Amino acid sequence: MKRILLSIVGIFIIGSVVSQVVNESTIRKFNIGVGISTDIWGGLPSNMKARTINQGAQVFGLYNYRVKESSIYLAGGIGIGMHNLYSDNIINDVKADSITFIKISDDVSYKKSKLSLAYIEIPVEFRIKTKKQFRIAFGFKFGYLVNAHVKYKGNRITAINEDGTMETDEVNVKVKSKDVSQVESWRYGPTFRIGYKWFNVTVYYQISKVFKVDKGPQLYPISIGIAVIPF
Repeated sequence: MKRILLSIVGIFIIGSVVSQVVNESTIRKFNIGVGISTDIWGGLPSNMKARTINQGAQVFGLYNYRVKESSIYLAGGIGIGMHNLYSDNIINDVKADSITFIKISDDVSYKKSKLSLAYIEIPVEFRIKTKKQFRIAFGFKFGYLVNAHVKYKGNRITAINEDGTMETDEVNVKVKSKDVSQVESWRYGPTFRIGYKWFNVTVYYQISKVFKVDKGPQLYPISIGIAVIPF
């Protein structure tokens, strides 16, 4: 996550520098933005409790088409979207034919258990921008999965019993399992953005589910965050 955030900050700095050297006509046609958000997760299993803050991040570039000389713009582009689900569960087997989350026993000491997802995205939007730099945008975005992994940090879990209890030892471990199976390759949903000048509040509601039907819990994120669009 730290490397991702550093990459986003780098893109933001580059975008700011570029905005100072390109001409006004080009600036009007392109937007580069970065954002952070938190995910409210729907479709959680009954035995799962998610963390209040599930931080994510976005970076995107949009090409703008102005409708004649009006304040209305149509835009499309490409971006990267990242989501995290921090919870009190772990996935029993990330390569299984059906993904099952198991609650971490109360006697297990742990600091982190999360599912992370990253997508290459194609956002499109309809935007209104006033002369006083207020803007409001309604859109939709499609995403293609490029990474799905889980991380666990805490006491090593040596066995999971049939009744759901866990056996552990006192060794603290950091475990990362890549390529979680049964995750849908595509995701999609509507977007909303409202802001003034560089600062924007963003909302994304994912219609599609994270896991394939009957292959895992029907999770989906509702992302609320802020985005900075330097030009």
